Amino acid sequence: MTALKILFWDIDGTLLRTARAGLYAFEQATEELYAAKPDFTTVTTAGMTDCHIAAQIIAVATGREPRENEAAALVQRYVELLPAHLAAREGFVIPPVLDILNQLAADPGYVSLLLTGNTAAGARAKLTYYNIAHFFDFAASAFGDDCKNRAEIAARALASARQWYPAVRPENMFVIGDTPNDVSCGKTIGARTVAVATGTYSAAELAVHAPWWVVERLPAPAEFMAKIMGE
Repeated sequence: MTALKILFWDIDGTLLRTARAGLYAFEQATEELYAAKPDFTTVTTAGMTDCHIAAQIIAVATGREPRENEAAALVQRYVELLPAHLAAREGFVIPPVLDILNQLAADPGYVSLLLTGNTAAGARAKLTYYNIAHFFDFAASAFGDDCKNRAEIAARALASARQWYPAVRPENMFVIGDTPNDVSCGKTIGARTVAVATGTYSAAELAVHAPWWVVERLPAPAEFMAKIMGE
């Protein structure tokens, strides 16, 4: 019997590209709450949690550190605005992600979870809009609702996976993402890390962080499954 394998997926830049819908939603939320238009050239977004992005935006917009609950309030408004911005822009599921997800879903030996800096609501909005939410077990996934540190989210992901899927072994957990933060957080929980250069980082930049596997883009399902299986 094949050992159960769990794949933790990042969202933005790994599963899909939203044509910056998230940033436009944050921009509108900031204009509503602070009457200011954020300069995103001074905000680091790739690989960051929504909470951390919100805190940076508030600092840029106000010139001070966010007060208690301010970042959460900005994220909440962002999530409310996100569906309209997703619909207004031409994003897409990154090929061949859909083919891989279909292949994984057809095999009971694989479970797809999310390990993302998105809030649960923001993640659901994005994946629902692109019609891939049904591939993921949200109950066992880990999100960035109330923490700024990706390592903390990874620790939650590991604890959740062990609770929901106690048969899984550490060597059969994989974290798939497009940033150095995805690689580092995967390593903190002993998972094998797959770095894919479909976001803002090149394969060479990702390779510096020594992931288990680095690719320019995810390969066809057969090659992907063979690598995960160790063939």
